Amino acid sequence: MRLKSLELVGFKSFAKKTTMVFDAPVVAVVGPNGSGKSNIAEACRWVLGEQSLKSLRGRRGEDFIWHGSLGTPRAVEAAATIIFDNQERQFPVEAAEVAVKREVGRDGSNTYFLNQSPLRLKDLNELLQRASLGPAGYHIISQGEADKILTASPDERRQLVEAALGLRFYEWQRLETERKLEKTAENLKQVEILRKEITPHLKFLKKEMEKIARSQTLRQELKTVAREYFQHQASYLTVEKKRLTEAQVEREEKITALMTELAKHERAAKEVGPEAEERRARLLSAEKKLRDLIGEREKLTHRLGRVEGLLEAQPVDPTDNHQTVDAKRVREWSQAIETLADYGQGLNDPPLIRAAWGKLKQLVLEIKNLLGANQLRPTSVGQAATEDLKQEKSSLDEALAQINQQIVQDEKELTSIRQELERETLTRSQGERAGLQLKFDLTSEQGQLALIQANSDQLKILQTDFDRELSEVVSLTDRELLDQIKAAPVVEREVSRAEQEPRHRQLERLKMQLEEAGGGSSDVVTEYEQVSGREAHLAREVADLTNSLQSLEKVGADLKEKINLEFKAGLLRINRQFQEFFSLLFDGGQAELRTVKIAETVNEEEALSAKTPPTLGLEIEINLPRKRVRGLEMLSGGERSLTSIALLFALSRVHPPPFMILDETDAALDEVNSRKYGDMVEALGKETQLILITHNRETMSRAGVIYGVTMGSDGVSRLLSIKFDQATEYAK
Repeated sequence: MRLKSLELVGFKSFAKKTTMVFDAPVVAVVGPNGSGKSNIAEACRWVLGEQSLKSLRGRRGEDFIWHGSLGTPRAVEAAATIIFDNQERQFPVEAAEVAVKREVGRDGSNTYFLNQSPLRLKDLNELLQRASLGPAGYHIISQGEADKILTASPDERRQLVEAALGLRFYEWQRLETERKLEKTAENLKQVEILRKEITPHLKFLKKEMEKIARSQTLRQELKTVAREYFQHQASYLTVEKKRLTEAQVEREEKITALMTELAKHERAAKEVGPEAEERRARLLSAEKKLRDLIGEREKLTHRLGRVEGLLEAQPVDPTDNHQTVDAKRVREWSQAIETLADYGQGLNDPPLIRAAWGKLKQLVLEIKNLLGANQLRPTSVGQAATEDLKQEKSSLDEALAQINQQIVQDEKELTSIRQELERETLTRSQGERAGLQLKFDLTSEQGQLALIQANSDQLKILQTDFDRELSEVVSLTDRELLDQIKAAPVVEREVSRAEQEPRHRQLERLKMQLEEAGGGSSDVVTEYEQVSGREAHLAREVADLTNSLQSLEKVGADLKEKINLEFKAGLLRINRQFQEFFSLLFDGGQAELRTVKIAETVNEEEALSAKTPPTLGLEIEINLPRKRVRGLEMLSGGERSLTSIALLFALSRVHPPPFMILDETDAALDEVNSRKYGDMVEALGKETQLILITHNRETMSRAGVIYGVTMGSDGVSRLLSIKFDQATEYAK
């Protein structure tokens, strides 16, 4: 890694933008006193995160901003940018160049940037530590600080050596680990306190959760029983409803058909009525006509009887005893008529026939009376009268035959009418019986329909109870049960009520137990989940923090061991180089860095009260040639300067930094030592990049580029640059 350039804008005396390009191994910065040369070294330290304003010759952030002059107004802010070549990726940044920038405003606010991106000072320090850089390292020695390594305390001297060996990053990691360890231990303590605080409440919530678990077990059992019960009950209600609906439809259809048939029958009976009345009228008319004919026949018969009687009563011989003969015949005739009348009265004929025979008997009585009145006296008539009687008899026989014929016809017609009436009566009787049967069937079907409707009403009550019980169970469980019951297929089979009764009793028992146990508050469940989750989280934190403590302790121990081992190895190398440079500068002698316990530098009381165990520090032991000088306090100014230079160059040789800025570290050297110093600079320039702020010509001669700093009347520092290679070419 190499320092490519430095850009200054408004920083102290560099009012305008100034860029220094470091394209030579050794760059010298020269100029008169007060021209602003040291501001370059201070700018580098400032941009690398220096927080001590005193070491930068300031009291506040505003002191680093150009204050202005007559010709140049004051700046609003100051900025410095260092650009590094990062092709070797010594900085853990995926960029060929790394630009570190710091800005300060008039309000004293500081902002850091890495490749134009803001970053925290902590992140910047970590980044610089990885590259063995920093604001307080030995790679920037400001004016008057060359003797600082000699006057430093053993602990500060150790820190400087650790920085030279590249161990500051590990030390920084160790310190970070210790801080994390302390913080982790504190966090672990706080977590344990929190766990103790929530433990009683968690125990209470666990008991509540046991009750809730009991409720959940009962709820699950209730769901199982309810699912089976309600599925069977739903199937029963569905099948029964379907059966009753079908039966009701069937009965209603039968009732409609019966009512239709009965109405048709009644209409037919009403239509038969007029015809029956007509036939009855014809029957009455035929009976009346028959009675009239019979009456007429009776009259004719009566008349014929008289005529025949008269004819028979005529004597054949006047000398005969006609009275005796006629009386005998009359008695026979009368006896026959009476016998006939008695016979007709004994018949089971209709009333009209009996009436006719009654009248015939009356007629016989009249004939008897008539004959008795005449005392059976024969009448003697003439021949002419006899002929008239015979003629009348013939007419009467003929009329009587016609009447008998007419009576026969009328009797046939009457019989036909009577048969029709009988058939109508039979048909009507059958129709009445059919109508009665239809009414009976209709009544029966209506009764069946009423029974079906009653069963439907009962089924509605069962459905209402089903919905109510299902709602109660769902309120005690969850809606998942309702969805399962709705989604369950209907089993179309007769569900035994005996099977459902035990399920129903078990269902009611579980409902009562669940209501007594209580469903548990969702707030309790939520709180338990939160508290148990927090307790589990705290337990995990305890485990994590415990593991972190163990891991951090191991990391800290490993880092401490690594630092100690590398420090001891590095100290040996530094002492060899220190001895070499010291011998070179003093033409002999001995110099060594020796480890001492810091506790040795304090009294016993301070050591016992120290919070941390004693650590190692470094003391410088020297032995000048040809002098009995062994303490640093006995060295002259030049000897102190040479000793510090020897140690600084030894540190640089063991672990060369990316660059070194030496601000007038050669000011106290004489000409001979200046040449030695120049030789050392030239040799060190092959290993690290050197920026030398000097007035020494010998030192200047070893530089590849010289920057001259001047300051005009306006107080602004300006740069002039000279490259010796180009100057040599121009001189030729």
